[in-house]
Amino acid sequence: MNITILNTAIKQDKKGLFCINDIHKASGNDKSKQPSNWLRLDSTQELIQELEDSSDMRSGQKAIEVINGGNYRGTYVCKELVYAYAMWINARFHLHVIRTFDKVIQQDYQRQRLRELAKVEYKPMTDAIKFEKEHQGKEVKYYHFSNEADLINRIALGMTSAKFKVHHDINKNESIRDYLTPCQIKCITDLQRANTTFIQLGMEFEERKLRLMELFKRNHIIQLFDEQQRIAA
Repeated sequence: MNITILNTAIKQDKKGLFCINDIHKASGNDKSKQPSNWLRLDSTQELIQELEDSSDMRSGQKAIEVINGGNYRGTYVCKELVYAYAMWINARFHLHVIRTFDKVIQQDYQRQRLRELAKVEYKPMTDAIKFEKEHQGKEVKYYHFSNEADLINRIALGMTSAKFKVHHDINKNESIRDYLTPCQIKCITDLQRANTTFIQLGMEFEERKLRLMELFKRNHIIQLFDEQQRIAA
C-alpha cells in the first residue's frame, strides 16, 4: 500500500507497519509533536499493549517496531497507532490521515478485485486455445498459451510480461498482476475475454490481433493515458 500524506511518502517496513517519523514530517515537523513525546505517554503505552494483546493481531506480531539503521531507519507502527498519533497532533491532520488511508485502502481493494477477475478470465482463454488446437488435430504446446498472453500484454502494456518484469525490476517468479494499475488490469481482462470469443470463432492469430488492437484503441487507450497522467501528477 503506497501512502502519501500532504506530499510526503510514508515508508512501510516488510511487515506493513508505517513510519511515524514520516507522519510527523507530513504534519509539519513541530518539535513538540515528535513521535518520542507521544510514545512516552501512558495512554500510548496502554494502547500499544491493548493492540498487541488483541486477537486481531497475528500471533507474535508487534504493533510497533524500531529500525535503527539503513534507508528505512525510524519508528514503525500499525495503522491504529498512526490514527492515534495523528489525533494527538491535531484534529485537522487526524481527519486528513483517515481520509487518505480510506482512499488508498479502497483503491487496493478495487485493484485486488480486478486482479482476481483477470485471473479467472485467463482460464477460459487457455481452454479455448486447447480445444481449438485439439479440434485442428494439433498437439498443444506450452508456447500456444504464452503466445496468447504475450499478444494481450503487448497490446495492453506495450511489452511482454517478461519485459515488463525487467522494466519494473520484478522477480521473474512473481505475477505482474500485483504491479498493474486498475486500468491496466481491466484492459487485460477485457482483451482476454474478447480473445476467448475470437479463438472460439476460429479466427487466425493475425486477424485476432487486429480485432484486439481495435478494441484497445476504442475502449481503453484514453483511460490508460488519463490514469498515467494522474499517477505522474
